[in-house]
Amino acid sequence: MYSVIPDKQKQELKDICEITDKSVSLSKTKESTSYFAFHSLGLNPRLWQHTLWNALDYSAKRIACVTSRQIGKSTSVAIYALKVAAYNLRPKGFNKKTHVGIISATDEQSKKIMLEIRRLIHMGDENVSKRTSGKIEKFYTKMIDSSQAASNNKTAITFKNGNQIICLPPTPRIRGYSFSYVFVDEAAFIIDDNVFFEYIEPTTANTDGIIVLTSTPNGQQGWFFDLFDPENKREHNEYKRFWIHYTSVEDEDFQKSMHSKKKTYLETGREKEWEQEYDALFTSQTTAFFENEDVDKGISPEIMRLDSYKGECDMGVDFGMVHSKTVITISAMIENKSTLIYDYEYKNTDETLLEDLDVLCSKFNVQRIVCDDCPEGHYIIQELIRKGKNVTKMNFRSEKITKYMAFRKALKQEKIKYYKNTQLTAQLKSLQQIEGPTSTKIEKPSGGRDDYPDSFLLSCYHLIEEEDDFDTAIVLARKRNPVEFGLYQSDEWKMWNKLQGGKE
Repeated sequence: MYSVIPDKQKQELKDICEITDKSVSLSKTKESTSYFAFHSLGLNPRLWQHTLWNALDYSAKRIACVTSRQIGKSTSVAIYALKVAAYNLRPKGFNKKTHVGIISATDEQSKKIMLEIRRLIHMGDENVSKRTSGKIEKFYTKMIDSSQAASNNKTAITFKNGNQIICLPPTPRIRGYSFSYVFVDEAAFIIDDNVFFEYIEPTTANTDGIIVLTSTPNGQQGWFFDLFDPENKREHNEYKRFWIHYTSVEDEDFQKSMHSKKKTYLETGREKEWEQEYDALFTSQTTAFFENEDVDKGISPEIMRLDSYKGECDMGVDFGMVHSKTVITISAMIENKSTLIYDYEYKNTDETLLEDLDVLCSKFNVQRIVCDDCPEGHYIIQELIRKGKNVTKMNFRSEKITKYMAFRKALKQEKIKYYKNTQLTAQLKSLQQIEGPTSTKIEKPSGGRDDYPDSFLLSCYHLIEEEDDFDTAIVLARKRNPVEFGLYQSDEWKMWNKLQGGKE
């Protein structure tokens, strides 16, 4: 699973760091990033960094790298970006310049990487000055274009040779750039697929540019998980993969620090967080509501998406809002299991929704239409009622916790089944359980979606049982004293109290 670094590369790095020549070879600096890091910047490269840089220096055009935290992932990106821009190592485009784009999961992270690059420039200045006994000062700083016309700020550096390094958050602004290299830092935490495929990837189209994706894992979901393909499900993968564990860092003090940190994580019940952050495993997100294994077991190869169905079934309609889409699902009880038999997502507009619902009701033996009781769906709901449809309105604000808990229990017991649907499974896996001081919330991740799970839940509304389960109630209340924590007003306390025969 984890990448094995050949002994040849270990010896190669050792040889690079043992060169004692006073002068620094320009040709070797351009040829080897490890040589640049050690002799120009005064840094000791880690073996895994040397391996990654070699792939970039000599062959690979697409790289996906998964690593543990705190092993120098962002620093390795910053060092490589500085080298190629300072020495114009991939001149592309009309002006034959090297433009480097570094995309981070947040605006704050992009600025931190730029700060790291500026720190490396100052380190390089000091190292060159030391090696030349003060004869050369501010070697790398003098490479920067200090004119008013040049872009030099918290997110950009422009060199006198016209090359640039630009650090950006994942927004549509990326579309306006054309890069020789694109580094995507913490790629797994950029949830929206469109950001990569519509904004980032096209920036290399006119330059035949190189794309490098680096990240710690973020659950079994999203475009980065699919591209990295940790389970080797894809027959062909254009991305050269590196999977680096913290134990690859050959530093005794670092390993002692990791050992101590691991002990703390395990003692405080944060095993999954440790597995994801430091073992670099694609486990369930630490706040994931559903277990990935349960979601995968829900898929049945015997079930197909149907165009019509004569048996009794229920329809779920989740209405789209500003950052979501309208999704229709239809489910039926088949062999005592709540089974998805139809789904449809409106890509752009749902102007034909009312007409489409009539058509579906003529093809499927729909007993009940269960709708999200929200302002966006008010007109449709009223029209369905006027037409004599049997409509159930679900209030997500008051019913979401209990319904999703019942849904999860049924899924775990394999009483819910569905055909393969990547949108549904990805969104189920990404749902998060968030514990607040007085309540539990089930929410989609930032930038993510929950249209499919919500619609599927609606179509199963009458098919799944809400059992009087003390364990569920205790989990919801998190075994806390409800009066002490002010929980007597919360949904969790009302449920717990009800189960014990109390009055609300």
